[in-house]
Amino acid sequence: MSPDRPAQSPDVSILVVAFRAAHFIDKCLDGIAKSAANTLHEILLIDNGDDGTEAHVRTAWPQVRIVPSEGNIGFGAGNNRLAAHARAPLLLLVNPDAVPRDDAIDRLVRFAQANPEAGAWGGRSLSPSGHLEAGNFLILPRPRDFVKLALGKRDALSSGGLPADATAPGRVEVLTGGFMMVRADVWKQLGGFDEGFFLYAEEIDLFFRMRERGCPVLVTPDAAVIHDVGSGAALSPARLLYRTTGQMHYAHKHFGRFGAFITGAALWLLATQNLVIGALAAPFAGKRGARLRAVSKAWRPLALDPGKWWPGYDRK
Repeated sequence: MSPDRPAQSPDVSILVVAFRAAHFIDKCLDGIAKSAANTLHEILLIDNGDDGTEAHVRTAWPQVRIVPSEGNIGFGAGNNRLAAHARAPLLLLVNPDAVPRDDAIDRLVRFAQANPEAGAWGGRSLSPSGHLEAGNFLILPRPRDFVKLALGKRDALSSGGLPADATAPGRVEVLTGGFMMVRADVWKQLGGFDEGFFLYAEEIDLFFRMRERGCPVLVTPDAAVIHDVGSGAALSPARLLYRTTGQMHYAHKHFGRFGAFITGAALWLLATQNLVIGALAAPFAGKRGARLRAVSKAWRPLALDPGKWWPGYDRK
């Protein structure tokens, strides 16, 4: 919120859940400030990590409202804590490894205000090289989509969203969790994120529930963030483990026992393929060999120990 207008309620509450974000949080917060320069806003941050991010933000960014840390409670729970303290009618989730471009937040708020019938609004998420991320095209998946993925259809889970060359807004099924705006009243009605999801797929579950309530979800290509996927560790074995566990948690919640089994089998096949093909092809792949070895290494724990992810997160 602008320091010269402290008595006014903000138009948007910007929620940032940090986890070991000390080396990139300044870029994120600077990008937020610049891209929301013409919008009355507040920034709320909770630190799920232990690297001093909270202490740094308290000193360097006194305008940011800090919600006390509860340890590593997960992305969904962290955003729920922030939303409980938010004062605006719009909630904007921004990943700490994302940097809004130009006046992206100003544009997104204006877009939301011009389309109040929607329950949520989003923009584009770009890689550091400027390419559109797969997260822009997420769908509400079914078991057969995971089967298609295992059989080689690489965009089986990311065949939705706006066309890559779209210049006009449109409706989508899912927004990328790293840059999405939700009506605060809709968030409250839905109960926010399901905290059973520790990390990954919680946004897909949220938009599944939003669709059940008949709330449209809109994207404008005029607002964008630069997102360094996985904080620069896209092929981290831990990241893939969390992502796969989140997908299975979603499957157990929405697909029933048989659908969850089909999904798990497809994901195990996918992991095994990446492990074996990466290892076998790397010696003959020249410059691509290093990446293939990294792919094989990242998927190895998932292929060899499916018990770590097959049950989803603890659902007790």
